Amino acid sequence: MTQQLTVTSSPEADAKGDVHQVVASLPVSLHLSDAEASALVAIAGTPGWTESALGAIASGARGLMIIEPCAADVASLKKRADTLGVPVVIDTEWAHNPAVAAAAPHFASLDDENSLLEARVNARVGADLEQVLLAQLALIRAAVGPVASLTYARRNRHGYDALATLVSGARASLAAILTDAIPGSAALRMIKPKTAVTLTLPGAGTAAPGKVTVSGPEGATLLPTLWETSHRAAWRRLHTLADAGQACEDLAAFADDAALAVER
Repeated sequence: MTQQLTVTSSPEADAKGDVHQVVASLPVSLHLSDAEASALVAIAGTPGWTESALGAIASGARGLMIIEPCAADVASLKKRADTLGVPVVIDTEWAHNPAVAAAAPHFASLDDENSLLEARVNARVGADLEQVLLAQLALIRAAVGPVASLTYARRNRHGYDALATLVSGARASLAAILTDAIPGSAALRMIKPKTAVTLTLPGAGTAAPGKVTVSGPEGATLLPTLWETSHRAAWRRLHTLADAGQACEDLAAFADDAALAVER
């Protein structure tokens, strides 16, 4: 039987992650509460979020959702969360979209030193480029694998272009365009001489599905689509982890990505 867990969210977290809407869509698992000591706590990833997270754990939280966090030192938070078995899930724009998990095995089959990954995101004008890159790195990590190194070819108020290498040895090109002409979106394409995998994703605020296309000598196949927002999938994951009392590795992965994203 599914255990219903209470959720507390600040106005800032709700604005960033549509928390109230997501909780309303999961009535069997989650329930909004005004109590100070809720089981699950949503925290906006603005400066000082690690201190807020430590405070929530001290108040008895069984799980934390950090929404679009800025780069920060997470060592103390990770140590405390791991000790108590409190999962801290990092919710970024695209990484939790169900299409990412569907695409991952197909990317894995191509991911080696002979592969090229093309990654592009479209974000709103004025968006924080560091957070855009953090979201893009989290997406690449979830779909393909961690980025090991990154060098900017261009970075300005309109976006960035960067060259990167994955831990697997695959080469990658990353691009971000800041524009209000089209909705936020992300795309990954990994290509080899005879095969390719393409993943396209809408922004986290819509339940429109991500799309995964696998191409080869026999033609192209569109995988079944899953209609769920990235935010909703992230909350389902947090509920499962908190219900089991299991910590997760999101903070360690975030720390590695943040080390690459901080402007040098």
